Amino acid sequence: MMDKLKKWVLSSSLLTRIAIFFRRIYLKKKKGITYQKNAFIGFSVHCEGNNGFGKNSSIVSSKIGFGSYIAEGAKLAKASIGRYCSIGQNVNCIFGKHPSNTFVSTHPSFFALKTPVGFTYADNQYFDEFADPIEDNYSISIGNDVWIGANVAIMEGISIGDGAIVAANALVTKDVLPYTIVGGVPAKTIKKRFDDEEIAFLLEFKWWEKPQEWIKEKAIQFRNIKDFVQHLKN
Repeated sequence: MMDKLKKWVLSSSLLTRIAIFFRRIYLKKKKGITYQKNAFIGFSVHCEGNNGFGKNSSIVSSKIGFGSYIAEGAKLAKASIGRYCSIGQNVNCIFGKHPSNTFVSTHPSFFALKTPVGFTYADNQYFDEFADPIEDNYSISIGNDVWIGANVAIMEGISIGDGAIVAANALVTKDVLPYTIVGGVPAKTIKKRFDDEEIAFLLEFKWWEKPQEWIKEKAIQFRNIKDFVQHLKN
């Protein structure tokens, strides 16, 4: 029933604009969502609360955890985003790939049944253009407390671990380990944020799952990893 209603609304540009208007009001009042000019949040996006969407940003077919935000011009789709994430300006998701080895041509008419040009020479699908979903229907997984810098591009099928940092202008083509800083084209490991013992503690403790009241009370300890670990161990 809901799917039919959704299709009916989307079939009319006027109804779509009205639905978007009222949904923005609902999300702002009930979820504490903040918007800037021309920010677009798709109907299938689940917002956990207190999220921010920058000017000209867009997010569709995704979920975004508590306190996470996407900055101006960021375009995200089919992404699972954890809590307390900072997504920088003009971050993009990249979907689809072409064969770079063996095939004489990279053009989809030689390996795909459906093509953007309306014809194909292939009698079967000979190359997997799109990655399988990582979880549910999401093709990109971004953990909790992740910082992604400006102008980063993320390939589908990628998982970025909790606490990771992706430097500006990077192209992420491989999974990023938790609490690891990566950068470059393609992105490579620069260093770990903390030592192995501290990382193991954070991954087990999962501070982002604590209530806001607890985090507020302990916020002063967040300024130094060693103080944080020592205080909580004691």
